[in-house]
Amino acid sequence: MLWNLTRGAFAAILSVAACTTAPALAAGEPDSLAEREDAEDGGGERRGDTTDAWHGDTVHVTAKGTAADVPDMLATDVVRWDEAIAAPPDVQDLVTRMPGVGATGQNGLFETFSIRGSGANGILVLLGGMPLSAQRRAGVPISFVEPALLGDIRVTRGPAVVHYGPGALGGAISIEPRWFDASFLEAGYASAGNDASLVAGLGSDAFSLGVARHQSGDSQSPDEVPLNTSYRRESASLQYRSRFGAFEVDALLMPSRTEDIGKSNSRYPARDSTYPEDSHTLGRVRVRHDGGFEASAYAHDQYLGTWNRRPGSPDTFAGVRSLDAGTTVQQTFETGALSHDIGIEYFGRRNVTAYDATGSVINRRYSLRDAKEDTWSLFAASDWRVSDAFALEFGARRTWIEQEQRGAGASNADHAFTTGAAWTPGGGHRITFNASTGYRFPTLEERYYSGVTAQGGIVGNPNLGSERSRGVDLGYAWHAGALSVEAHAWRNAVDNLIQLTRLAPDVNGYGNVGEGTLHGAELALGWMPPAPGLELRATAAIVRGHDETGRPLYGIPPVTAGLEARYVRDAWSIGARYDHRWKMDRPGFEEAARDAVDVVDADLRWQVHRELALQFYLRNAFDENYYATADELSTFAQERSVGVNLVWSLH
Repeated sequence: MLWNLTRGAFAAILSVAACTTAPALAAGEPDSLAEREDAEDGGGERRGDTTDAWHGDTVHVTAKGTAADVPDMLATDVVRWDEAIAAPPDVQDLVTRMPGVGATGQNGLFETFSIRGSGANGILVLLGGMPLSAQRRAGVPISFVEPALLGDIRVTRGPAVVHYGPGALGGAISIEPRWFDASFLEAGYASAGNDASLVAGLGSDAFSLGVARHQSGDSQSPDEVPLNTSYRRESASLQYRSRFGAFEVDALLMPSRTEDIGKSNSRYPARDSTYPEDSHTLGRVRVRHDGGFEASAYAHDQYLGTWNRRPGSPDTFAGVRSLDAGTTVQQTFETGALSHDIGIEYFGRRNVTAYDATGSVINRRYSLRDAKEDTWSLFAASDWRVSDAFALEFGARRTWIEQEQRGAGASNADHAFTTGAAWTPGGGHRITFNASTGYRFPTLEERYYSGVTAQGGIVGNPNLGSERSRGVDLGYAWHAGALSVEAHAWRNAVDNLIQLTRLAPDVNGYGNVGEGTLHGAELALGWMPPAPGLELRATAAIVRGHDETGRPLYGIPPVTAGLEARYVRDAWSIGARYDHRWKMDRPGFEEAARDAVDVVDADLRWQVHRELALQFYLRNAFDENYYATADELSTFAQERSVGVNLVWSLH
């Protein structure tokens, strides 16, 4: 019995409310409202998109949070891996190309990211509508997912707890699996690390099956510093859907097994950290009714093991396992110019067990054993179409949480609100305003796990309090013919910020450090000049953040700017992406100052035949030697990598 999994069901994905959808400026996104509606309904062709053979699918599903209502007034972009230049090696490298999203951690497969300066557990990640819990102090890595098996990736910047759930106090990422409705095969190779991948898919309107195998070896930086980047991953996705009268039923199963993951950091090879196993199995069943009722249930079983080796000291080991499950029931309905979404959500964790060991993996010390967590939420969101040019959005969520561990326990409750407005005065202009609050509760690992980690010792703090955020966002978008502009200015204040503090050499602990303040701005420009087939996109972002003493916060990315161009001509296309990161001179705790850097990626695509396509690409084309992140243990990024992908898709 899956302990109360049948109490309800999970809600998922509806069509975006067209009247209030913000323009998405990601490459390949529909520009006009009509184009966006058409794309989200699965029909039509996106402007400038001639890469259908790369998709292998025609079913377009929009990624959302747990609430069916979309966050129309928040800054949101949607990207797809199969449209990205130079085939990013993992999901993190893809989302960090977006303004306001920065890379954190120590590079490698387990690199994490921040959204507008909020990182670790201050952002929420959902896969197929399922919230992913953190097994690591650095936050939730989504490296166990093969990028080629993914469809839409929606990144929402700013407090989004009402729409996505507890934890999204700084932002959220919602990922949808890719739907294969025809036979598909992709084989890829990249020179850095002798990286090789194979992806296969097949399906129809009723089912989709995708499988992938990816293997990479150790690599090096441009100046031949060895990088511990090897891993081996097998993953798959199986999806099914059918209609029974007024009901639509769909199901998802996603297993993933990754082994021998090298943790690349500046102490390697003197200190070698490896994740021998990172395993995940996710499943979801969902029912939707034409009358607006949605219900679904999901489960996620996961395990992460760690092995640390250092000269003169015995090896240390650690492992964390949990079974997460949840359910959501909600109803959407319309009354005139108002649209409402009301629901209840449950998320629970069972068998949360964490150990560390010294000398031998059998010498285990359990600081977490069969711990559990229960979280209940009530949420409601409403959209009001005041007039053809003006719309309002309101929402609220209330959450209760209980955690238990060996007789110890903690309980918390909190609430969040969101309100927003959108004004479209005509002439392609759109002005948005959003004010939202958010919260996130300390994880079981933060409160109760004490032991070794890949970076050093950690001590849990059972007295941790919840974090709360208060954010505002002012947005402006303009679209006129070949030119589009989107800009955001924002501020987010976080109370009871949970940060790491040094307790002893090589030992850290958690504490609430008062208030942190984050603020910044983002700009995106899109241009399709008169030259047929040419598309340009430029982005820039600045993020600043400090605690109440004025010290910079961890995870604040450097000021960045990017320029992306693609030229399509008949069966050929060529694309390039240039990123400039200014000097990072405001390091936070466990960070170091970094020099400015320029990075260029490029690719060439050739549609050999209707069913056959080739992609040649360069990552780090000019072999720049730079630190991938500001973490003090970060090593250099990989050397120039030359790659090729061969794609066969049966239409």
